[in-house]
Amino acid sequence: MKKIIIILLGVIVYCACQDDDKRDWIQPEISFSNFQDARDMNTYKCITIGGQTWMAENLKYRLPQGTLDGCYTYEEENIRSQDIRVNSQSWADSVRAGIDRGEFEGSVGFFTLVQLLEMWMESYTPEDCLSNFEAYYGTSFPEATASLKRMYNNLYPAAILEVANQRLAKAESTNGQYSKKFGFLYTYEGALKAVPEGWRLPTDDDWKKLEATLGMSVSQIGMLDEWRGNYEGNLLKVGKDGIGFDVVYAGGRLYGASMYGGSFYNRDVNAYFWSSTHKVERDTVDLGITRVFFLKEDRIMRGTSDLTAAYSVRCIKE
Repeated sequence: MKKIIIILLGVIVYCACQDDDKRDWIQPEISFSNFQDARDMNTYKCITIGGQTWMAENLKYRLPQGTLDGCYTYEEENIRSQDIRVNSQSWADSVRAGIDRGEFEGSVGFFTLVQLLEMWMESYTPEDCLSNFEAYYGTSFPEATASLKRMYNNLYPAAILEVANQRLAKAESTNGQYSKKFGFLYTYEGALKAVPEGWRLPTDDDWKKLEATLGMSVSQIGMLDEWRGNYEGNLLKVGKDGIGFDVVYAGGRLYGASMYGGSFYNRDVNAYFWSSTHKVERDTVDLGITRVFFLKEDRIMRGTSDLTAAYSVRCIKE
């Protein structure tokens, strides 16, 4: 009996050593650097591993038009067309500048166009002023109508920015300044727009190369919509066992989740990342290839997602 126990202990020690040897064997050379994004001066820690240089932080670049650009902070409301209103004072200043240039010559009944516009600017929003003028006098005064449209269109981008900033400030005031820790969440198209010069959204093959560098087997690396590997996910997470890639559980804006009362889920539980690779499903539906990490899972999910969902972004250097 004593001899059997000794043999079993020997086997356990041998297996443990083999496991340790495996972990030591797959550890590649790793180095760290920094990158500063000239667009907003955010500085990112970067990690070079297996010949690839990745950002070791989630992208934090805010696309100017917010949700209209496919960029979200956690719990940020979508911007609707009816939410965008041109500033009344800016509109009045533009119209009066047009009056000074002589762009509104003519009369309507007892009023000149100038008098009419002055009255309407006091009573109507810019949107109503433009739509009413076009409806009632567009045919009679096409040049004046064109001038009003041009002025409105010139002011419209600033109106979008104002709403986007309001939406961001409102969400950040209640989500604990999410973007400072987790970065922003991007739709697939938003992610492609947000990447800084000299970097790109990683392909599915880029993710596979990283996973293979950490020891994921060839037999598992191509599996789709399944948890793959052994402990590679744990190596990429933030924490004492990680290599410095520092995945954080940012959650995401999940496609189809709104039917359950909201779109944002799994903060502090899951991390979701885009790749630039997508596949065409039946009925010509495009799905993006993603990576998913879970708080209680050491492996990595290679998944698929509707392109309108919003996930975190890790950039890879060109």
